[in-house]
Amino acid sequence: MTVSCIIPVHNGARYLAETIRSVLDQTLPPLEIIVVDDRSTDASAAVAADFGEPVRLVRAAHAGVSAARNEGIRLARGDLLAFLDADDLFLPRKLELQVARFRARPELELSSCLTENFWSPELVADGLERDPVLTAPWPRALISWLLRPSLMARVGKFDERMPLSQDVDWNLRAEACGAVAETLPDVLCRRRLHAGNTTRHARADCRAAVVDSLRRHLQRQRTTADK
Repeated sequence: MTVSCIIPVHNGARYLAETIRSVLDQTLPPLEIIVVDDRSTDASAAVAADFGEPVRLVRAAHAGVSAARNEGIRLARGDLLAFLDADDLFLPRKLELQVARFRARPELELSSCLTENFWSPELVADGLERDPVLTAPWPRALISWLLRPSLMARVGKFDERMPLSQDVDWNLRAEACGAVAETLPDVLCRRRLHAGNTTRHARADCRAAVVDSLRRHLQRQRTTADK
């Protein structure tokens, strides 16, 4: 089974090469890495282009991370889809272990795993926000997903109207569709905590987006129950 890994990037040149390398160094390498450049003004596009095959650089209009992911989905050729943010990392056996689950369970539609956060080395130790919630491994993060394109077609793509927490919204829709999913107990991804993390500095907005997604999820459930 082949894997397409989709990496959206907007002004993420600082970490992008390390991110791409973590995918290329997989024990089961992907068919392709689709880097969707969301109209960066830094060297992001050049960093991706320097890798050559199997890295594919796609230049997109500046329409946000969800639109960039959706464009990658449209272009993907693999049997399975993986997602990675431009500042995060896959651990070496991530794809190998998850692809094995799809081979073992033909009915499986979505595999996830645990993700650990790490402080980026350039941060000054005295300035770190030591949040125990952030430093504990957590399940079902978007970067941990490996899924069938048929599930994406059934659930629908990422909501491009949402500036934050699009993965929570999509995950709720997948559950409502009865997606066959499992979560491995292994830590196979690393999420970088650095000075520019959107979710670290917009936690109130993230919470509001999650609440809105839950509200819409409950409305869908009520509509279904009334039919």
